[in-house]
Amino acid sequence: MQQNARAHGMAVPRVAVYAGSGASHSWTWFADVFDRERYDAVTFITEHDIAGGTLCNHDVLMLSGGDTFAIAAALGHAGAAALEQFVRNGGTYIGACAGAYLPLTSSLAPLHLFNFVRAKISNLARCAPHVRQQPEKSCTAYGCRYVLHPVRGALRLQLHAQDGATRDRCIMAPLYGGPAILPSEDVAVLATYAGFTEETEFLMDTTVAQSLFLGTAAAVRKRLGSGYLYLFGPHCEHPSYPEANRLLLDIIRHARSSGRYSMTLQDAASSSDPVHAQHAYRAFLSALSSGRIMASGLERAAYRWRIGTKLYDPERILVLFDALFSRAQFLHKTGCSRCISAEDSSRWQASATTIIAHLHTIRERGDGDATQAAAQALIDELRVLAAEVLNAYFLSMHKGMVPKNGRRSCTTTISTFRRPRRSTPCRL
Repeated sequence: MQQNARAHGMAVPRVAVYAGSGASHSWTWFADVFDRERYDAVTFITEHDIAGGTLCNHDVLMLSGGDTFAIAAALGHAGAAALEQFVRNGGTYIGACAGAYLPLTSSLAPLHLFNFVRAKISNLARCAPHVRQQPEKSCTAYGCRYVLHPVRGALRLQLHAQDGATRDRCIMAPLYGGPAILPSEDVAVLATYAGFTEETEFLMDTTVAQSLFLGTAAAVRKRLGSGYLYLFGPHCEHPSYPEANRLLLDIIRHARSSGRYSMTLQDAASSSDPVHAQHAYRAFLSALSSGRIMASGLERAAYRWRIGTKLYDPERILVLFDALFSRAQFLHKTGCSRCISAEDSSRWQASATTIIAHLHTIRERGDGDATQAAAQALIDELRVLAAEVLNAYFLSMHKGMVPKNGRRSCTTTISTFRRPRRSTPCRL
């Protein structure tokens, strides 16, 4: 997609991926998909970037899973205004799971700041029904009611004919707490939940799952001003589902492209001793490796932390570590780390050291309230560090610092929140 556009002298849409407060690990799946597609016009941003006006330099904003209330609170009035202005001025918003809940109609604060789409959700009830398994993941408190999550895993989606297509077709995409949408007159339905699969895991009775999801909208599109909002209940960015990935990539391909690109990557060799810069980066990579090993050890423990409305476990932490470490290691092996200043590497090393301290606290004190604060601080620190390193990684791709045959081969960690963990190889 990107190579074809550039071959014809066209600017590609500049994509921002939200990795700020409230975001879960699933935003790293966008990185995996863009890696596979060799699409490098990507930046990972936070709520502070949005409030600071960074959306003016982008054409697409993508927001994946997490704690919808925490995301809305972090963005606040300034973020809501910036997001609305971005779309009205021609930007494209793509929300999945929590990112789909965010712009839907709600009377609860702070979600009421983001009532951009009049559609509502069908997976809402005043009483929680009987739960077969995983009660902690089956429902979420929503005022005096509950948002129900009766199924997890792959579902069949029926895609409705759009833009000249002559017939509907079915694909699969995974659902991990995303909404079943009741369409309103201001949206076009792109896909509906058509059925379950062998991979579907039922947390509640099948009749409950059928009544709440089957036939409801899984994906909708809303025009707002000169731009569009696309809302997806399932995680169509999950890298194990390339057909679902294609839906998102096609949206990006048709998005407005302003041609603006504001990020810069400092050449460390031009401003400081390159030997010192490389030494600092190796020290960061060593600290990061130590933290990753410690996180792998925690994965065998049945630790759980309730942070906001979301349940976190060591597996989610390891997904972030793997996304971070694989790119950081790649920058080193290909020599791209020479363009990272010693100051940045030292700051990243300090962050990795802080993460290791939180891991020590968790390992020494165990599960529960004793490690709640350490777990939250660890996840926040790790998320910010991963976003910064991934920005350096994709920018090095954008600047052509790595030959095409030098792109990395990796194993994409796929967290299904069920044990055992599994990984799927990908070739980039």
